[in-house]
Amino acid sequence: MTWSLQTLLMKIVVFFLVGMFFVLGASAQAVSVGGRIIDESGQPVAFASVAVLKGSSIIGQKISAEDGSFKLMIDSAGRYEIKIRHASYAAFSKEIQLQASLDSEVLVLKKSEKQLREVTVTASKPFVTRKIDRVVMNVQDNAIATGKSSMDLFRLAPGVFVNNGNISINGVWGTRVMVNGRMLNLRGDDLKNYLANLKSNDIKSIEIIAHPPAEYDAEGSGGIINIVLKKNLNSGLNGYVGADYSIGVGKYPAYQPYLSLNYRKKKVGLSGSYSYGWEKNFQDITQDRSFTDNGQYHAVTSSTGWRNSNNVKLGVTYDISNKEYLAIDYTGQFGWYKDTSRSVTTINYPVQQNNTLSDGIFPSLTKTKFSNIGLNYGITTDSLGSKFTLVSDYTYNDRNGISGTYSKTFDFNKTLIADTVFNFLYPSIAKIFTADVKYNKVFKRGMALSFGGKATVTDIDNDNGYENYKNGEWGHIPGLGFNYKYSEKIYAGFVNFSGSAAGMEYKIGLRGENSDITGTLTGGGQDTIVKRNYFNLFPSIFLKKNLNKDESNAITLSYNRRIKRPSYFELNPYKYFIDNYTIQTGNPFLNPQFTNAVELGYTFKSQYYIGLSYSHTKDVINQVIENDPALKQMTILRKNTGSNTVYTSTFSIPVRITEWWNTSNNLLLTYTESKAPEFSIKEGSLVLQTEQDISLTNGFGINLNGFYTPKVVTGNIVTGRIASVDLGIQKKLLKNKLTIKASISDIFYTNNFKATSYYNESVIRIRQKEQSRIISISSVYNFNLGKAFKSKEIKSSNADEKSRLK
Repeated sequence: MTWSLQTLLMKIVVFFLVGMFFVLGASAQAVSVGGRIIDESGQPVAFASVAVLKGSSIIGQKISAEDGSFKLMIDSAGRYEIKIRHASYAAFSKEIQLQASLDSEVLVLKKSEKQLREVTVTASKPFVTRKIDRVVMNVQDNAIATGKSSMDLFRLAPGVFVNNGNISINGVWGTRVMVNGRMLNLRGDDLKNYLANLKSNDIKSIEIIAHPPAEYDAEGSGGIINIVLKKNLNSGLNGYVGADYSIGVGKYPAYQPYLSLNYRKKKVGLSGSYSYGWEKNFQDITQDRSFTDNGQYHAVTSSTGWRNSNNVKLGVTYDISNKEYLAIDYTGQFGWYKDTSRSVTTINYPVQQNNTLSDGIFPSLTKTKFSNIGLNYGITTDSLGSKFTLVSDYTYNDRNGISGTYSKTFDFNKTLIADTVFNFLYPSIAKIFTADVKYNKVFKRGMALSFGGKATVTDIDNDNGYENYKNGEWGHIPGLGFNYKYSEKIYAGFVNFSGSAAGMEYKIGLRGENSDITGTLTGGGQDTIVKRNYFNLFPSIFLKKNLNKDESNAITLSYNRRIKRPSYFELNPYKYFIDNYTIQTGNPFLNPQFTNAVELGYTFKSQYYIGLSYSHTKDVINQVIENDPALKQMTILRKNTGSNTVYTSTFSIPVRITEWWNTSNNLLLTYTESKAPEFSIKEGSLVLQTEQDISLTNGFGINLNGFYTPKVVTGNIVTGRIASVDLGIQKKLLKNKLTIKASISDIFYTNNFKATSYYNESVIRIRQKEQSRIISISSVYNFNLGKAFKSKEIKSSNADEKSRLK
């Protein structure tokens, strides 16, 4: 395909994406369906699953409340079917004709004479749904997610942008990541490797929480992303087996076989899963910069990486009573990642005799052993649903890393003038313990009071050593090695109060956190102890005013304060070479940054959303690039420098074009002011995202996803245009037990970018290209063996608790 043709196709696609935002089509007035579910004796049926269907498609779903009541919104009038299922009652189905809202329906369920087999309703959820405090991206059964890692899926999420492992929500950087409500205790390369190995076949949904309330850790100025993993509560023995295979177009392959088993009988549930992953990828980076003595720097770096991982998950749940449960789970990830880069650097001057050329090989290898053991306990204390929970985790992460530098430098006559050969070794052991308790007291009339506390203790020991090659063997370089010990103790307490008054719903919270942090650096002639001890309060306010009786139109207002502490990886003063003249290092003197954020939103007909937000961050931890003209060396590190202000407008427009074609569209307009003594950047931009979900006959489904942004501001770095269009298709066979999916990501190969870094008088231009156009094929077979046993639904506590690790 020629570049001109590719450009033309891209313009057509972008025109189509933009057009989708304004194609709403004709729709009738939304109506509500509500009522109460009772049994034959007139007693309410709590926690029944209510589904409203049109044909085989689910239009809306709800779980009945403690008193059996339910209420949900339907886009328009017409003929529908209500289906209700509950483990203790026979299946219920009823056709209804809606001309207007129906809010007083009484539905009577009959006791089941035998154990019910599960009622299966075949339908797909919208890819993106919006709740009062978060946006949910439904990954399960979506073909567009085939073969993607969790980091790849973040790039599809509305308002989320990923740049070199850093994550922002609505233009605000410093986002943290949770899995099943637990904060991941990983940072830097460890976090990137973990997310790269967590694939879509294990993920049910991804929640984007831009403004977390007080029960969440205050850590993370850019909000929180919560990955919700799949879980199976069916009785008997069941599970799935499958495999993903992908290949970068014209480049390298990857594959991942996996197996999951679940067994449940009466009070006991057992689960286990295993997956093996192997992949190969590449990255090409070009850099250009100028020196103060008129030297022109040009570097081309080509990297090839390999990743290997073994992933294990085990879990046991025990139902002590109808109101009390206990759960223990284990997660392990064992693997390695190696990378080999070749960098060719030229520095040209007006006088040719001063020119130099450097050619270097920079291999690296990281081996990781990650283990997490979690304990979850919960008890419901009254009939209104008040609940006490305890969540405790212990994490052990053993990382062994080595990075090599083998380079030669030549003068303008190609004569060797320097030869550099050494290895940098950086083994690290992290031990993290957390304990989190929470009690949620529910009162009559919908009010609730929740309070709790948390303790987090982190100890990380990182050795840093150098070795060179002499007399045919590698040996330690005396005087250069050093040890960095990082200790962090955080004690927190919170209180939340929610309810309604004067026609307004509210949730008001306050969190207090005391941080005690010590970094001890010994050896290498740089003995230093850095201590930080500070206490901070973090208020949060959420208000919602419903504008009509069915609550489909509402105004919301939210405010919170957040903190982003520097990670131990950013504090560790390690040094390693990226190329011949570029060093990356840490900064042990970093301080935390603080963010205040407010958002005003309007929801129309329970689905369309307009939001205006403002966030201001002070003492921003920015990645900066410093030049040493004498050594011609560039150092990449983190510094507290200046402030960052982001203004955002959000437009979310889901559209049901036909019964078989749904589309979700988001437009994010941003204006960013990034100010510091060393730079000042003021830039406006936008992010346009669209997802098309098409359900065809004979079990076929098609998903099309696209996004476009002209630029992204990250501290002192401004990127150029970034865009991507992904296409997926799936087919269900063997009575929906076998699912085959195929997808291609970044069809037009536009998810690569150019960037410019500004710092003092230095302007650095970077071009990056990586393996983003990938064809993936996936097959999954679900099985159910043996007898089904009667059991109640048990929610694993790590799905509802907000345990957060640092």
